[in-house]
Amino acid sequence: MMHAAPLQAHHREAWDALVASHPASGFMQSWGWSDFKALEGYTVVRLGLFAKETLCGGGIAYTFPSLAEAGLAVMPDGPVLDWEAPGASAEFRALVSAFRNSAAGRRVVALRVEPRLEAAPELLRDLPRAPVDLVPDETLLVDLHPEPEMLARMKPKGRYNARLALRRGVEVVSSVDPTDVHEFHFILEQTARYQDFRLEPKRFFINLVQALFPRMGRFTFARYKGITLAAALTVRHGRTVTYLYGGHLPLFPDVMASYALHWHILREAASEGYRLYDFYGYVPPGRPDHPYDRFSRFKEKFGGRSVRWIGSRDVVFHDRLAEAALRAIRSVPVDALVADTASPTWEQRGEGL
Repeated sequence: MMHAAPLQAHHREAWDALVASHPASGFMQSWGWSDFKALEGYTVVRLGLFAKETLCGGGIAYTFPSLAEAGLAVMPDGPVLDWEAPGASAEFRALVSAFRNSAAGRRVVALRVEPRLEAAPELLRDLPRAPVDLVPDETLLVDLHPEPEMLARMKPKGRYNARLALRRGVEVVSSVDPTDVHEFHFILEQTARYQDFRLEPKRFFINLVQALFPRMGRFTFARYKGITLAAALTVRHGRTVTYLYGGHLPLFPDVMASYALHWHILREAASEGYRLYDFYGYVPPGRPDHPYDRFSRFKEKFGGRSVRWIGSRDVVFHDRLAEAALRAIRSVPVDALVADTASPTWEQRGEGL
């Protein structure tokens, strides 16, 4: 019979080994990622499932401090369970119960879980689908092999552009130097400006580097004539290298620096014994209005297979949701409630027309 209990510092090595070997988990359940979330101001709840003294599963949940009555906790890439085992439902309930009884869990009305599964196990099928996923629910996975095999699986245009970039003198280097975060962030800033997307502040990346480098994180820079044209931040965890952040400058497009960048990452990861390169966000052809569409057309030139995960599921604590609603109602003056109920509805005002 398994029991749930908080993970302690001396469990770190065993926990990371368990997560790294689990096919339905990922780097967001690693101890290093939880250190990063703590630096970002999140409350981290680390729970293990134990058979006597042996760690067999568990999950790390994150909550962000809020003045709101009703909070949400998230468990991306988790929990870590043997989803097809006969006792999986009981273990899941024990883990959820342990979280609810934690200090952070007492203010939470729902726990959002998202293991990396392509089909929902029975114990998750009745849980409501969350309105927002914690990680991209569609991705492109490239199997890592010796160079000839990877080249053969690439699309002709990708293979041609990767070779062209090297012929034209693009140089690619990797780095685990934390101070390179400044160069990396500059590339992201310029990319965000001309592609018009929101970028996290530099302190976010400084915290990320502090928590993940050099053990899990790595920068890659593609340069042409001494100018950095493209950059990527990848995460190494288990058998997978994940492309987490990246950008490129709109300079010298004919040298194909971004192709050289990812081809370098693929070759380096394969040589180090990793099995998968996760492009982390992809939509199949036929959805031109999706924000990932243009990036996806680039990514698919490296080969790979499209995977769709089950996405997030919410474990809703209905009693706490009801309590939060009652507290909110009690905080509103009675005359305000009366005034509100007496006001015309949107149909009466004609706003529904």
